[in-house]
Amino acid sequence: MSAKSLEAKSCILCGASVRLLEDTLTYQDNPVQYAICDHCELITKTPASHPSNKAEKAQYETHENGMDNTGYINYLSRFAETAVDPFIKQGRGLDFGSGPGPVLYELLKQKGFIMDHYDPFYHPDKSYQNKHFDLITTTEVFEHLKHPKETFEHLIKRLRPKGILAIQTEFHPNNDQVLLDWWYRRDYTHITFYTVQTFNYLSTVFPVKMIYSNDKNIVVFQKEVNP
Repeated sequence: MSAKSLEAKSCILCGASVRLLEDTLTYQDNPVQYAICDHCELITKTPASHPSNKAEKAQYETHENGMDNTGYINYLSRFAETAVDPFIKQGRGLDFGSGPGPVLYELLKQKGFIMDHYDPFYHPDKSYQNKHFDLITTTEVFEHLKHPKETFEHLIKRLRPKGILAIQTEFHPNNDQVLLDWWYRRDYTHITFYTVQTFNYLSTVFPVKMIYSNDKNIVVFQKEVNP
């Protein structure tokens, strides 16, 4: 293993010791390595495998995630039906990481929510930081995060008591060999991976409770009234 693997010694989420797994993939001529936490089950690609902001945006430019993509609209409609509709019907919402075409933002507006949206590349309007929300959605964002604990905390602070945080990201298989065969880790912008156990851990650290998971790619939290 390269010397760069020594950069990852402890889990960035829970602080437990991690073990390293090397992939057959390379990124910028470096072997892709994973820091695996067997305590909270977070998996992160080590820093040498993290793309630059420029490379990350270039990858996003290859996506066709707009209101003219019926498949993408249906995909996010199913997310809303699963992760939003059963838990909240109205209020002020934020779509965090809304992408080049803020489809979910538009869908939730159609449902009657008063919506804001934020994306660091396509809509870097940070005025949402001065507001509080009844609903925050974030779809296909958490796998890109270098600092997931800090982002989770930031979003929880923006929620009102009893507010809903709905997250979608593919859960990793929690098996080393299956991980190396897993399609989702092939996207070089995907650097951080979770299981339900990972999100359960977060609910012990921050004033939220998990109220739903499909055990595949969706978790929903509700903020406690008296944290």
